Amino acid sequence: MAHGHGPGRCRCCGEEAAERGAAWGLYLRIDRQRLQCLNERREGSGATVFRPWEERRDRSQFVESDDDEELLFNIPFTGSVKLKGVIVMGEDDETHPAEMRLFRNIPHMSFDDTAKEPEQTFSLSRDPLGELEYPTKIARFSNIYHLSMHFPKNFGAETTKIFYIGLKGEWTEVIFLHGLGDTGHSWADALSSIRLPYVKYICPHAPRIPVTLNMKMVMPSWFDLMGLTPDAPEDEAGIKKAAENIKAIIEHEMKNGIPPNRIILGGFSQGGALSLYTALTCQHQLAGIVALSCWLPLHKAFPQAANNGVNKDIAILQCHGELDPMIPVRFGALTAEKLKSVVTPTKVQFKTYPGVMHSSCPQEMMAVKEFIEKLLPRI
Repeated sequence: MAHGHGPGRCRCCGEEAAERGAAWGLYLRIDRQRLQCLNERREGSGATVFRPWEERRDRSQFVESDDDEELLFNIPFTGSVKLKGVIVMGEDDETHPAEMRLFRNIPHMSFDDTAKEPEQTFSLSRDPLGELEYPTKIARFSNIYHLSMHFPKNFGAETTKIFYIGLKGEWTEVIFLHGLGDTGHSWADALSSIRLPYVKYICPHAPRIPVTLNMKMVMPSWFDLMGLTPDAPEDEAGIKKAAENIKAIIEHEMKNGIPPNRIILGGFSQGGALSLYTALTCQHQLAGIVALSCWLPLHKAFPQAANNGVNKDIAILQCHGELDPMIPVRFGALTAEKLKSVVTPTKVQFKTYPGVMHSSCPQEMMAVKEFIEKLLPRI
């Protein structure tokens, strides 16, 4: 049995508060509708201890055991995660749990099941301020879709009380941007056919604005379009503003615990164009770019615009239909050549699909799936 005594604990008081709080964002991946706490005195109270790190010292929310000192949590996640550490915060008295036993991927555990050998056991110290981190053996706690936490005893009281449980870990993400006149819903549906259970997909909606190319009709558009040829005038201010909005989504997800090198940015048509521009000008090193039936906006500004080459080695999957009447495949080929002057040339894949117009196809979606699996392997 592996124990987390002595050196296994670390007190990380010196960390920057915001950075440390972001690291403890795994509670966001809990499937709360299926979360269970066995032997809780007040129904539903067990779920309240999983909350933001910044709210850990809220003493109004806690779980207390009922018949005896034991508590058992069954924690399903909405995808596969990597668990890196745990914080357990209680009272500075005998109600504080004294031992924690962790089990992986055993849904619906009962107290009878706790007779099994746990993956890891920790002797706990009293931690009324939520300062002690118990690092897990990461090799044992990768690819976790369900975590069970058993607290078999405390420091001598009849009941056990816990105010906060922090879960530190990682998961992965794809942010995908739709094309002109579309919404995020259609691509959320399309991506469901290649969905990986351990990846979070975000498909935001573009704002509705007048589009010059379409006689100033108001429609969902990331920025204004004047034309679709390499020498057409461009909405430079709109492109840069849209890129900043997507970068804000990336920053938000980073604050929730997703490292940038586990984020892929992608899109179709205008959304693919924006994904290329955003990723290449981003100050964070991303995992990759999926660029479908698109072009590189403000291409004359590159490679100088590529933010000091932060993403010089980023992987790019560029796909294009050979019969695309809106953005001809030769524009896609010109874009691929331009991209090779911005990033390491061997990192750019340009795939074309015979008979495909300005749309996707099953073969292209499989290429996207393989690209995601390669860059974001199960953690």
